[in-house]
Amino acid sequence: MNAMPTKVIYPFFFFLLLIGCTKEKTQINVACELSPDGTYLIKWETYPPMTGTVRIYESNRPDSFNINASDFEVNIQDGYKRILAMASYVRPYFKLVFNKNYSVITADRIVPMQGIFNFRDLGGYSNKENHRLKWGKLYRSGSLSMADRQDIRTLNQLGIETVIDLRTEKESYLYPNKFKAPQVYNMPLRGNRHDIFFAEILSQKMKRDDILGYDQSVFSFLLENNTDYFIRMFDVLLDEKKYPVVIFCSLGKDRSAIAAALILAVLDVDDDTILDDYLLSNKWIDYPSLLQNADIYPAEVQETITALFSAHRETLKNSFDALTANYGSVANYLEHELKLTPKKREKLKSILLYE
Repeated sequence: MNAMPTKVIYPFFFFLLLIGCTKEKTQINVACELSPDGTYLIKWETYPPMTGTVRIYESNRPDSFNINASDFEVNIQDGYKRILAMASYVRPYFKLVFNKNYSVITADRIVPMQGIFNFRDLGGYSNKENHRLKWGKLYRSGSLSMADRQDIRTLNQLGIETVIDLRTEKESYLYPNKFKAPQVYNMPLRGNRHDIFFAEILSQKMKRDDILGYDQSVFSFLLENNTDYFIRMFDVLLDEKKYPVVIFCSLGKDRSAIAAALILAVLDVDDDTILDDYLLSNKWIDYPSLLQNADIYPAEVQETITALFSAHRETLKNSFDALTANYGSVANYLEHELKLTPKKREKLKSILLYE
C-alpha cells in the first residue's frame, strides 16, 4: 500500500530540491552620466547583491576594448566610479566586467553638441528578455540644420553613415541639413504643424490645458497617416550596412519621438522605458532659445507655448493605447500596418541588440 505514494512523493521532493538549488539569475543595472566637472559618473547595482571586483575598460569605440589591461578596478560594493575620460576621445565608452564573468557596456546617453540639441543615443536600454541595445548604432536628434563645425566634426567622429530626415520639404528647404552623411533619406512625415496654432495661442483661444489634447491628436495622426514612411524607415534600419544611423526632425521630440518609440517597441522594450526615453526631451531641448522674446507675452501665453514645446507622458501613452484599441495591440499595428513580420523583427534585434 505504501509503494505507490513513495514513487509519487520522491520525484516531487526532488523537484523542490532542484528549485531550491537553482542559481538565481544575476541582474546588473549600469548608468553613466557626464558630470559638470568633466568626469563621467558610472553607477551600478547588482541583484542579488554581488561581492568582488569590477574592472572598467575605456574605449572610443563601443565594440572594441583592450581587455588585456583594465583602466580601473574597484570593489563591486562601492557602487560607483568617477572617471576623467581620455581627452582624445570625442565620446568614451566603458566596459564593466564583474568578477571576470558578467560584462556590461555603457556610455553617457547624451552626446555633447554646440548647436544641435537633444542629440542622444538609444543604446543601453534593456528589453523584456533583458537584452540591451547596442551603443553607438542608433541616435535620435533635433534638427541637424543647427550644426556648427564642431558638431559636424563630432558627427564624423561618431562614424554616422546614414541620416533619416523626418521634416517636411518646406522645413528642409528653409533650414537645410548641414551634415552631409554618406546616405541621407528624406521622409517628410505628414502632420505636426505647431506653427498653425500660434495665432490661437497668442489670442489665448488655445490654453495650456488644450495642449495635451492637441498633442495626442498629432501623434495619432502621425501613426495613422505615415505608415509608408515608417515602412521605408524600417527598410533602412534592416540593412546592417547603414549604421550608425541618426533620425532627426525639428525639435527631436515629436516625429523623432514617434520613430524612436516604434523602434523600441519592435525590439520589445517595455512601455515605461519607452515613455521615459520620450520624456528626456524635456531635459535636453534648449527651450530658452526657442522662446526668445517670450517675455513680451502674458504669463499665460508663455505657459501655453512652453507646454506646446514640451513632451507629455500622456501624449505618447494615449497614442499607443489608441493603437491597441484599433488594432488589438501595438504588435499587430507593427506587423499588419508596418509589415514588420516576426522574421524582420528578429533581424532588427540581431542588428541592434547585444546577445
